Amino acid sequence: YQVSQFYTVALDHGTPGSDLIVGGLQDNGSYWNNTLATTDPWEWVAGGDGSYCHIADGGSTYYFSKQLSVLAKCAIDANGTVTAFERIDPIGATGYQFINPYVFDPNNQNVVYVPAGQSIWRNSDLSAIPMNGGWDSITTNWSQLAVTLPNGPEITAIGISKTPANRIYVGTDTKTIYRIDDADTGSPTLTSIAAATMPAAGFVSCLAVHPDDGDKVVAVYSNYGVYSIWYTANAGATWVK
Repeated sequence: YQVSQFYTVALDHGTPGSDLIVGGLQDNGSYWNNTLATTDPWEWVAGGDGSYCHIADGGSTYYFSKQLSVLAKCAIDANGTVTAFERIDPIGATGYQFINPYVFDPNNQNVVYVPAGQSIWRNSDLSAIPMNGGWDSITTNWSQLAVTLPNGPEITAIGISKTPANRIYVGTDTKTIYRIDDADTGSPTLTSIAAATMPAAGFVSCLAVHPDDGDKVVAVYSNYGVYSIWYTANAGATWVK
């Protein structure tokens, strides 16, 4: 494959010792590998601008996206051949980032949250979507969260907590960070948690949530001349550089 850069990579966190890895590459689609051998070629599995990707526990199902959040569910055999697929991004969602993030519920690999502009969409059961080779957006099990960010920022980063369950953190292109509690309900709670000292000129490019303690979050700002990495240990009540 051509010289390129990885936008993202994903590992199989559900299988101890697994060598499965996938990644999305700028201009060159998404690739798959299941060994650590540097001489073993990676297999091309999806086209477009390879974006965010995900391996469901054990490699039973893979998820790949390309530019503007076109999202596909795939099955891949031991040789890296795609054996089935279905496009699954939600009908009606708009405002995606060019390379648009999404996160899977760490307590349920069949639940995914996808930001779209100022809103967030949730699929409550991906297992119910058959892989029949369809290539249109769908409605199956998608719903839009009953929260909308104020004042026009767009979501550029998203993180999710395992404990407590159903807590999401979202970052925007205008410095702001929000915590959404009870995201699995019809009435989630939206709380603005960015500190006044955080960089006004930056946009949030990553939110990493501690796997065992959802109060601990690292936020990354992407811009020049600003403090790029911030940390909270109390769910955003206070932050330190």
